[in-house]
Amino acid sequence: MAIFIIWSKRSEKYYGRLRWTYPFLKGYFLCVDLFRNTLLLTQLFLVVAGIKAETKKNTSHSLVAEKEFRSVLLLDDKIHAEVDQWIRDNAKLTEKKSGVPVESLGEQVRIRLNKVEESYVAFLAKYPKHVEARLAFGSFYSGLGKLDDAMGQWSDALDLDKKNPVPWNNIGKAYGQKGKISEAIRHFTKASELAPNQPLYYRNLAAMLFAYPDQAARYYLVDRSKVVPKVLLLFKKAQVLDPKNFTLATDTAMVHLATRPLDAKEAINAWNNALLLAPDSRSKEGVRIHLARIHAHIGEVKTARKLLGDVREPKFSELKEEILKKINSSPKPASAMP
Repeated sequence: MAIFIIWSKRSEKYYGRLRWTYPFLKGYFLCVDLFRNTLLLTQLFLVVAGIKAETKKNTSHSLVAEKEFRSVLLLDDKIHAEVDQWIRDNAKLTEKKSGVPVESLGEQVRIRLNKVEESYVAFLAKYPKHVEARLAFGSFYSGLGKLDDAMGQWSDALDLDKKNPVPWNNIGKAYGQKGKISEAIRHFTKASELAPNQPLYYRNLAAMLFAYPDQAARYYLVDRSKVVPKVLLLFKKAQVLDPKNFTLATDTAMVHLATRPLDAKEAINAWNNALLLAPDSRSKEGVRIHLARIHAHIGEVKTARKLLGDVREPKFSELKEEILKKINSSPKPASAMP
């Protein structure tokens, strides 16, 4: 099984900067900042087909077609890499007041990306039933902000292969962007049913429910208080399938902070698990901030201070001071997280 996650190929931080540096280009860059809840660290992931995509191989595809499809994908990656480099270089030059005007750069970008679009169109004119190509073309359009075109390609892929979870997932992501939460939930749910051993789909569904608890409650015809437990269940299913994933562990731990009443023991266990998986010192310090907050909340001030003592990253200094201030002013535990 080979699934390529778009955001692993495009820098989220970089594109975030581009959206305000070059606003006129915003439609030409992949935006992965989807449905982020203030507590939730996760992103909704968009799955695209690769040469060995998670999709049933269409036996009518000839070796020639697959070779041509590989060429289209390579061209897509090559041109995106070129565009990325152009913009990085121009950003540096602009700081020195010697960069290319943004309008001129934008035109260059459009010309290059149009070649990718033409390549997909030509390929699909020859092989209209190529599922992987329609998935990839849809993802290309999604990266340009052309959601309707993207959904058109993914819908065509779905018509060709109803049992493929990828188009269900991607269409769910698009519906979420459009604010059609019920449809997003329905599509994410179907993706998880079709691929029960794929943690990605549980994560996406959980993230959607957590970001939109009122709509989720209406969808399932339950009280709003029942949504967070359902989110936790989905994240735990994903964790069983991907137990060493740090981001998944922090997502799960974050959801614990939203439980009412707060189960401090479960929350601490979840964050300690994330601490064990943290890939670097900055990540560890971020986890310690959350642990300190919980320990302070339940009156374990000594433990909270010890955790904060190991936090030295300037990025967390404001949060650290905020927690210390609360410890000093009100050491007694409260009934809910502040």
